Amino acid sequence: MSGTMMLAHRASRCAPCAMARAVRTRSVRGAGAGTGRRSGRVCAATEGEDASASWGAEPWDEEKNGPDPIGDDVLLSIVRSELSDEQVNKLVWNALGYRCKVELDAETLTAVEVWTPDEVFPNWANTYPTPPDVLGVTRKYDPKIDAPVKAACAALTRSVPEEHKQGIKTTLTPLGWKGFKMDGLTPNMTRRAQAANWLLFYRRELRGVSIDELRRRREIRRAKEEAEGKTNRPTGTTKQGVV
Repeated sequence: MSGTMMLAHRASRCAPCAMARAVRTRSVRGAGAGTGRRSGRVCAATEGEDASASWGAEPWDEEKNGPDPIGDDVLLSIVRSELSDEQVNKLVWNALGYRCKVELDAETLTAVEVWTPDEVFPNWANTYPTPPDVLGVTRKYDPKIDAPVKAACAALTRSVPEEHKQGIKTTLTPLGWKGFKMDGLTPNMTRRAQAANWLLFYRRELRGVSIDELRRRREIRRAKEEAEGKTNRPTGTTKQGVV
């Protein structure tokens, strides 16, 4: 894997882009206002005055690339359970760097999707060379079945830095999402919010940024964590990141 590889979401023209177009046609009024343009350096600058204030990913160019596959309207559809578990998984996989291609099954002569780790973030690829289910598509929560799903979703959640932990709440509240109440909360609902929050973090800080640059930023963050005595935190540190 090349160290200068660009992890650009637009590199893949698989299912996620089609999903974004479908969601856009039924999105709520005003939801499109946040489809990528709230990401990147502008957002990063509001979350701290240190060196990381100038970081971030470039905003999505809708004129060039069409609707943002993970715009605010898509994230809203995730937490509202308007997208299937399979669709949400594919959005996460694509953002992580797995790439989809369609192959012909020689035995059944049917088309099948094959996901390969072509551009997966290095640290994530060490643990997950194949894309993991992060929601639990079977909706079966017996530990023997659900343990791998729970672990993958937890790893995804831990990779989000502290300053981005509440991103989905602050982003979707203006669009009418009121969050979840404890009464009736299910593992699937929780994991959907966690997946959507990771996608928002990816959109703002990782998408389209080279591995070399992400590693440079990681080392600056790591030094800051060491200086502040935060290296042993259970979540949100550089050692738990996907890079």
